[in-house]
Amino acid sequence: MKTIWILDHHASEPKYGGITRHYDFAKELAKRGKRVVVIASSYSHFSKKNIFDEDYKIVEISENAHFVYLRTTPEYTENSPKRFLNMASFVRMVRKYRDNIAKALGEPDSVMGCSVHPLTWIAAYNCAKKYKVKFFIEVRDFWPDFFIQAGTFSRYHPIVIFFSMLEKWAYKNADKIIVSLPFAERYICDKLGFSKEKVVWIGQPMDCKRFDEYSVSKVKLIPEEITNFINDSFVCTFTGYYKSYEGVLTMLKAAKILQDKSIPVKFVFVGNGSEKEEMSDYVRDNQLFNVYVGSRINKEAIPTLLRKSQIKLGALSLNNKDAFAYGISKNKINEYLYSGGCTIFGFSHLNNAVDLSKGGYVIEPNDADLLANTIINVYQKSKEELIEIDQNARNYIEKVHGVNILSEKLEKVLLQ
Repeated sequence: MKTIWILDHHASEPKYGGITRHYDFAKELAKRGKRVVVIASSYSHFSKKNIFDEDYKIVEISENAHFVYLRTTPEYTENSPKRFLNMASFVRMVRKYRDNIAKALGEPDSVMGCSVHPLTWIAAYNCAKKYKVKFFIEVRDFWPDFFIQAGTFSRYHPIVIFFSMLEKWAYKNADKIIVSLPFAERYICDKLGFSKEKVVWIGQPMDCKRFDEYSVSKVKLIPEEITNFINDSFVCTFTGYYKSYEGVLTMLKAAKILQDKSIPVKFVFVGNGSEKEEMSDYVRDNQLFNVYVGSRINKEAIPTLLRKSQIKLGALSLNNKDAFAYGISKNKINEYLYSGGCTIFGFSHLNNAVDLSKGGYVIEPNDADLLANTIINVYQKSKEELIEIDQNARNYIEKVHGVNILSEKLEKVLLQ
């Protein structure tokens, strides 16, 4: 039996609210007769809590699929130097416990290191060299290019220089570069000069079966106050980060427009982030009775909440539109589309899942009037029109992002 090691600092099981990409891949690859080990940090970037207190913890998620959680330090709450130290701690902990992992779960036949963050590539490379196997990297976000395009750092900042050197080293030494961004070749190949033969696109996997199961079995995980607020209404829902670039304040302004026009549509926000206080203030100051702004809820409850919502709201917007020139890869959008109903996505580029699936509308971000009018348009559609949008979205996700389809592709790459 072939053994695959996947190193992903931020991977986790669904119940812990982290990134489930490699949880999904691990379970599916195990069904296909492989042994899969996902090595992750026990400190959650999302809840800012340790999942386990032990330095080293093995969890079986299915037959022949395991998570190994490593306790990384120090704890952090913001993108501060402490986060960088936590990232470096992951590299050290992998080196410290890799022999234990190999003894307990088997030496790898291939190793993949996944960013975010790029330091994981170093840990994966060291494992691949030790066990004399192929080294693969996965790129879900371009550090440091995104920092430059977003205006976070100048291209001459020491952090940018460091990550620029690291990414070129990783691209050169990797046997294959797996990317989740649809137009990643424009950066890796056209801009940096690496061979297109080396790059493989594997998008965000969607475990449709698990989503369907959770949408029925996890109903009680939704807080009662949300259930009471929805109360069989026509609902627009946002899940995720309360950040300005996620368009949450624009969504609240659209909610005010609809309330002023007496359009009976409610808005539910669940998540966390730096804009939450401003959002709550806006709701209070404008007496928005059609809006609920809440904290993060159990990730396993998200399918049920989305199925109760007729419209799902998303947005991505930065001053520099080139920040998203290589496309986007958001599992949230896949969940929105597969859940049914209509997705409205504020984004300045087409050729994304919402556009390609015809499962909703892509509109210019930061335009509350346009968003409000689009919501009204959906609200006024016939049942037949809404069913068509619903089916378009679900069919697209099943055919393009189904975990069974993408796992087969990943298996061929890692064990070629």
